[in-house]
Amino acid sequence: MSIVQLLLAISSSAVISAVLLPMAIRLGETHGLVDLPGQHKRHKRPVPVLGGVVLFAAVWITVGITLIIFPSLLGTISDSLFYVFLGALIILLVGLSDDLSPLPAWVKLLAQIAAGLTLYIGGLNVVLLSTPYGSVDVGWLSVIITVGWVVVLTNAINLIDGLDGLAGGVSLISAIVMGIIGQLYGVGEPLLFICAMIGFLVPFLYFNRYPARIFLGDSGSLQIGFYFAVVSLVFPIKSFTFTALYVPLLALGVPVLETLSSIIRRAISGKNLMQADRRHLFHYLALASLTYRQIIMVFYSLAAVFGLFALAMFIWDRKIVLGLLVVFMVVIFLLFLILLGKLPWRKNSPR
Repeated sequence: MSIVQLLLAISSSAVISAVLLPMAIRLGETHGLVDLPGQHKRHKRPVPVLGGVVLFAAVWITVGITLIIFPSLLGTISDSLFYVFLGALIILLVGLSDDLSPLPAWVKLLAQIAAGLTLYIGGLNVVLLSTPYGSVDVGWLSVIITVGWVVVLTNAINLIDGLDGLAGGVSLISAIVMGIIGQLYGVGEPLLFICAMIGFLVPFLYFNRYPARIFLGDSGSLQIGFYFAVVSLVFPIKSFTFTALYVPLLALGVPVLETLSSIIRRAISGKNLMQADRRHLFHYLALASLTYRQIIMVFYSLAAVFGLFALAMFIWDRKIVLGLLVVFMVVIFLLFLILLGKLPWRKNSPR
């Protein structure tokens, strides 16, 4: 995509979002489409949860406008566009239903699997499992890996959506990193989704900063993760030498790590893998007496560092970067253990 096309997509989405977000806030407040304070929630008053609806509108109106003005962009995504739309619609509907009336975890999981299968049928799949040391054709495992990848990334943003401005800010940083990587590597048309998300997230963060006037809701946070999955699945199509997994993993380092740690923690404790709890990293940081602003800055900083690691893959030897990443992860893990050791454990504290 040219710079003009990128800027058109970002600005179109930003304008659409800036117009629709205040309308969504009023609609939510008027008709009771809000997230009520509760056991695992930190807000003290009802907040509209229609951010995902605005995101869906902004993304697809932007895609439509851009393709009308630049029809040549339809290119490589023409065969898959309908399937991406259908998958996003599935995520939107199940997420919005859960926002307004909580659904069983298995229903949400089935919807995410259905969205992943939709992308697989549409030709967006993991063909090669790549590492800095070579690539392996996954063969018949492609459908399992593709669906699993979509489910993990779809949930990644949702799991860090616990503080005002947290998920939106981390998503914005990750989107900018993936957009830069995609442009450098010539991913092309699928970057429309990244541009549309960037355009949405900038005005959204204005309304989502503390105290938030609107939430992404599950319909928004799951949808953002889904679009990240869509774009990441395009990378292996472009080249058999480009690593399909570790660059998106780095760009989305913070939410992916939160996802994996939550899965492992809940599996070990025998709890429902999709059941909300108060044992996320931002809960521990809050227990350690960090202020809201300090917690946000910790997450933003980590997201930026992971993004720099992803970009470093294009500057230095990938094996060296991977080694530095391992050292960084060890340091973060040790700091986390030190934090746990100094927390003022109480009866109602996470254990």
